[in-house]
Amino acid sequence: MGRPGPVATEPGRRRVTLRVARGDDAPLVRVWRNDADAVRFSVSARPVSEAEHARWFAAALSDPRIQLWIAEENGIPVGQVRVDLDGDSGVFSIAVAASARGRGVGQTMLRLALEEIERQHTVTTVTALTHPDNLASIRVFEHVGFRRRELSDAGFVLLELTLDS
Repeated sequence: MGRPGPVATEPGRRRVTLRVARGDDAPLVRVWRNDADAVRFSVSARPVSEAEHARWFAAALSDPRIQLWIAEENGIPVGQVRVDLDGDSGVFSIAVAASARGRGVGQTMLRLALEEIERQHTVTTVTALTHPDNLASIRVFEHVGFRRRELSDAGFVLLELTLDS
């Protein structure tokens, strides 16, 4: 129902795929969400409880406006990408497992998710909010074409990309 199947990088390279998140992914997504760097760079700047995460995750999986994928590298989960859709725009959120950072996995995850959004939706603009000290995240978004627009009221960097229709 509008949710894509797995998508992957080109053959012959490290195989990173995206698949739709499932209910049994909740514990792993919470681990990534509560990683020390993720907490430090998050809007809330605090870890989430198991109960809070379980409520959010169940709601996210059932909301057609939320696209939530798990990235796997050679079959091993390495992160998640979420896009919150609102009309012709979408807001990206990405988390890369600590063990997969620094190898281009985040950029590949983002590119694959952008391909899916462009293919499946009528989204024309996507944005992301990034902590100003999270330089790796800012670089990932800029490398795939996002441009810095401004700081949010909370001091986060707003990045934006206009998609070809």
